Amino acid sequence: MYLLRLLFPGVCVLCLSRSRRDIDLCRECESAFETNDHACLRCGEPVPGVALPSVCGTCIATPPPWAETVAPFLYSPPLTTVVEGLKTGNGLIQARILGDLLGRRLAAHYRGEQLPEAIVPMPLTRRRRRQRGYNQAELLATVVARRLGLPCRRRSLMRKRDAPPQRSLPRAARLRNVRGAFTMRRPLGFRRVALLDDVTTTGATVRAAAEALLASGVEEVHVWVAAKTP
Repeated sequence: MYLLRLLFPGVCVLCLSRSRRDIDLCRECESAFETNDHACLRCGEPVPGVALPSVCGTCIATPPPWAETVAPFLYSPPLTTVVEGLKTGNGLIQARILGDLLGRRLAAHYRGEQLPEAIVPMPLTRRRRRQRGYNQAELLATVVARRLGLPCRRRSLMRKRDAPPQRSLPRAARLRNVRGAFTMRRPLGFRRVALLDDVTTTGATVRAAAEALLASGVEEVHVWVAAKTP
């Protein structure tokens, strides 16, 4: 396997140079990704000027229904190109890239601590899944689950109704838009789970999905996303 990788290195999806690693992203382009180093432990929102891990004022005043967020990158160029590629075509190359980056950072984040027991990818509605042909969160979750050795429960959480795209709405409208939008097909049987998506912005969709998980008997939800939109 090592010889094959040596003879046929990957090609970076951004600069088209040889990546010389298992994923199609060179280290130079990866170094251009904006990291979310100083972020709120609960929501993942950047907290400029704070050196030590902390919880932002918003989460102190109104704690979200999930326990913590891991969002290693900010949604900015050139990472945006990889994320958008995850949602077009078949997304397999981009899922392998983002899954590897997220998986490595999750392993470091939980070093010495207990990982959640399973991963639940953020679902799409049936209509959007038919239009796209796949769920990008499922592709990403499959890669992360394999890297961390966790089960991935792809179809347990269901999005039961269509709604206008979240990116076109202000925060208050986003909360109304997804309220009650998720349900569980069957109980998971796990106490602590990770809800995984590619990007989160206001957290409205994550909130609705986490509430559905908690209502089904899950005791603690962790949120894992590749990138946070500040």
